[in-house]
Amino acid sequence: MNQQSELSTVAASALLRASSEIFCAIGVPEADSRLIAVSLVEADRRGTHSHGVMRLPLYIRAVQTGGIVPDAPMRWTRGHGATAVLDAADGFGQVAMAHAVDKARDLVREHATALVAVRGSSHYGAGAYWASQLAREGLMALLASTTGASVTPFGGAEKLLGTNPLTIAFPTGGDDPVVLDMATSAGAYGRIVEAGKEGHEIPEGWAVDADGVPTTDPTAALAGALLPFGGHKGSGLATLLELLAGPLAGGRMAAETTDMWADPSVPMGTGHLLWVVDPAGVHGNAAAVSRAAAFQQRLRDVTPARAVREVLSPGDVEHRNAARNADRVPLPASVLNDLAAMAEQMGTHDPRSADES
Repeated sequence: MNQQSELSTVAASALLRASSEIFCAIGVPEADSRLIAVSLVEADRRGTHSHGVMRLPLYIRAVQTGGIVPDAPMRWTRGHGATAVLDAADGFGQVAMAHAVDKARDLVREHATALVAVRGSSHYGAGAYWASQLAREGLMALLASTTGASVTPFGGAEKLLGTNPLTIAFPTGGDDPVVLDMATSAGAYGRIVEAGKEGHEIPEGWAVDADGVPTTDPTAALAGALLPFGGHKGSGLATLLELLAGPLAGGRMAAETTDMWADPSVPMGTGHLLWVVDPAGVHGNAAAVSRAAAFQQRLRDVTPARAVREVLSPGDVEHRNAARNADRVPLPASVLNDLAAMAEQMGTHDPRSADES
């Protein structure tokens, strides 16, 4: 952003409790409420506010208007070898992903690999939350998802593709795997929404308006189309990811999807594709993981360019943020105020209250 959002800090325990209680208040089962809340709070701890508790009011509206089923009867519809398909029944994406990650763990023990498809789902939060869990257990994870249409293909001026996030996490034998978590749009949709709420411009090259003219106005960008990162290369990657999480996983294509931001009353029907590999199962030893750890360190040891303090491995910034924000979480002030107002309306815990034990 061109301007830094005003941030307030709140106790992580109080934020987690407040978020969980709000979900419970609208009929989400207690265990699922905590799961969803943890994923959102963790995104804020990592500094990814576009996927943090700023999403909570949107999720609540979706449940209240029918776009998300709070206690969806998810079921496995097919299993064959190292593959499995989950029907998320229009439930929370986080709950669907928790099932997918558990199934992948089971399959990878037997096959050294697993391919788990999820259909009929919704937004699952930050992909790094799911892929990193598996990487910390010594497994490589690749995760893709469809979204609503918000991105124009390279050279276009109309929405056709989703932001189609890609997450890849590779184990290094420790608590900080190499993690890439990115939208294939030049900027994340949630960050543009956040910029609009905060009254900030977005960077040049992120979007075009409804007439196809480049814009830095977040409102005009949302009315127009986001641009793919990296020109034709990002556009090509977004296209292939949409095919993986759409036709292959069984989810709706972006152009077939009513995005939650546009109308939260319509189930999104998104698809997720999770591919997991056990390097030790492939090679019979831990050599791949140890080589990855050495390469990660080699990346960090690269001589910095002039005026650059250090070279980082993918995921380092977010890992450092999470460690620094373990007890108190920085949030945009407007997000915290919205959450507090919602808690007051529902008669639940105010996140701005004293720290929880």
